[in-house]
Amino acid sequence: MKKYLAMILCLTVLLGNPAEAAVARGGHEGKQVENCLARASKKKPQDDTKKEAGPERKSTRRYSSADLDLLSRLVHAEAKGEPYLGKVAVAATVLNRVEDPGYPASIPEVIYEYDHGFQYCPVRNGTINFPADRQAVKAVEEALKGDDPTSGAVSFFNPAQSCNAWIRNRPYKTTIGNHVFVK
Repeated sequence: MKKYLAMILCLTVLLGNPAEAAVARGGHEGKQVENCLARASKKKPQDDTKKEAGPERKSTRRYSSADLDLLSRLVHAEAKGEPYLGKVAVAATVLNRVEDPGYPASIPEVIYEYDHGFQYCPVRNGTINFPADRQAVKAVEEALKGDDPTSGAVSFFNPAQSCNAWIRNRPYKTTIGNHVFVK
């Protein structure tokens, strides 16, 4: 396991992803990590055109294999035990954020965004560093092809585990498995 984590660390450093490298090192404390996360959480400029979100989203974006591996690991960690459709939905919410001008412009920036805390529990608890299973990889591929069972959601939560009033008051999109998807 240590070899695997060391390999991830080396790859993330070599690929120039400071936020992922910081988390792969295992700590969330310290100025160096904060600086990495601050760089990763830069927002895209707002534009005046409102995007129409729907169940089918086709992006012309190209993602690196490192981006897709990261997204697959997030899906695996966030949606373990959820139905397959729920895994596709988790992947779709991340991709929806990448496309939304109110969020960071890349998969790593979305996943490692730090705004009064990390958005995703697997980043906080380190489970994002474990390899994804085949079903998570397949769910990411399906979301990349445009399948969005959330109809444009950009967030989700498990009502049995989240007491956060802000997320509970977001516009409801759908419920899949144990997750409620919101705009």
